[in-house]
Amino acid sequence: MQKLISWKHSFRRLNEEYELAKKKRQALGNLLSTGKISQSTHSLFDREIEDAMAEIENQRKALLEKMASKTMELEEQIKTLEILFAKFEIQHVTGEVDEQIYQHETDLLSMGLETIRQELNAVQEAVNQLSNSDVMMQQEIKPQTRGNEAPQPEVKFLEEPVLAAEKESHEPAEETVVEKIECTAEAQNSEVEAKSEEKQET
Repeated sequence: MQKLISWKHSFRRLNEEYELAKKKRQALGNLLSTGKISQSTHSLFDREIEDAMAEIENQRKALLEKMASKTMELEEQIKTLEILFAKFEIQHVTGEVDEQIYQHETDLLSMGLETIRQELNAVQEAVNQLSNSDVMMQQEIKPQTRGNEAPQPEVKFLEEPVLAAEKESHEPAEETVVEKIECTAEAQNSEVEAKSEEKQET
């Protein structure tokens, strides 16, 4: 759950920073078009905004890579749960597992599948939005010719600079839904096997 909250926070923060940079660039363009600042002053500030937008783009790409990895992880979990679900269905039909155990395990598996599928849908939607935003940012960030321009002093905005990409937490990962269900399934299968052995002995 912590990881899910983390990527959502990163996604929201990058969108906010990108929109803020766009507003700054628009305000700067208005100052130039109305003659309130010169072209050289505009270029000075626009260069800083462009650098900030390029940094946001780099962070977006890094987040996209993490999201692709998360997608593969969730798809693998879904596959594992579906295999377990099919296994219990077959064991129920063949009478290898009693009704109570069957209902309990399939209920757990159904809830686990629903939870993971919802998270996968959310991740895929975020990936689509990030991908579309990347295209828009490529159009916004235009290389400027700086060949014959005289060196300009660096100017910093009063607002805080763009935050660096968040570091991943080193806290121990929580047990996944798949791991919990697999442990439960192993315990239940051991119990069924023990009961079968007792019946055969008697």
